[in-house]
Amino acid sequence: MDSNKTAFLLTDPLADQVSAQDQAQGALLAQNLFTQVFREATQGKTLSPAIQSQLEAALGWVHRAGDLDAQAARLELLLMGLDQWGLAFSQAFQITAMPGLSALISQLRTGLSPQAEARFLQKFEQTQTQPGSGIDFKINLRRQIHLALWHAMGSAATADEAQPILQALGSQLLALNRQMPDLGWRLVADALAHMQIRLLRDAQASGQSQAGTQQLLAALRQAMPLDDYQRIMAHATQALLAWQRHPRQTEPS
Repeated sequence: MDSNKTAFLLTDPLADQVSAQDQAQGALLAQNLFTQVFREATQGKTLSPAIQSQLEAALGWVHRAGDLDAQAARLELLLMGLDQWGLAFSQAFQITAMPGLSALISQLRTGLSPQAEARFLQKFEQTQTQPGSGIDFKINLRRQIHLALWHAMGSAATADEAQPILQALGSQLLALNRQMPDLGWRLVADALAHMQIRLLRDAQASGQSQAGTQQLLAALRQAMPLDDYQRIMAHATQALLAWQRHPRQTEPS
């Protein structure tokens, strides 16, 4: 699904400071950081050298911005991304605290001057209240989170283990549709299209992936207004058919 076409529907006040390409890179950096933190949390580690290396890469991305306002915008996007990854995985895996993630977020904000803190808070307010602010970051971030949870669900050893992950994923998709009237339904359609493409592309997809996806679709149909569900599925189907016509292409961007 073409995120650029979606982004055109909304004006991004951050676009002059953080380009669409930079926003996509920032979403990937947030994903890499969180993945490392989450992996090492299961091993009882906190801010290992591997995480510090990822952190340096993320800070390098922040500091490469052209001016102080752009740096504040990049930092805010990065922290928003880490927070949303943490929230999604806490719900899915029923985790009450992630000390490593809290320490990482604290480290990213440590040392900000009062002026830098004010700029950061201004960007935070902007991205929270304006749906189009950081739109390409938000699109990439949500796609990565949804697919990560979907893969985790498919990798669960049993259906019982998959249920909390599946429920968290469904809850997040429903919340997106409710909370972001202009964009949320498109993000839900994007997630469903990518899930189905993965199933078609991967002949070795687990039975749990197949069953969980069908259960997710059924739950969304039951919980959503019918018009919303039909619009989402029509959009997802268009993306799926476009991919089937050109299966050697990468998945919709």
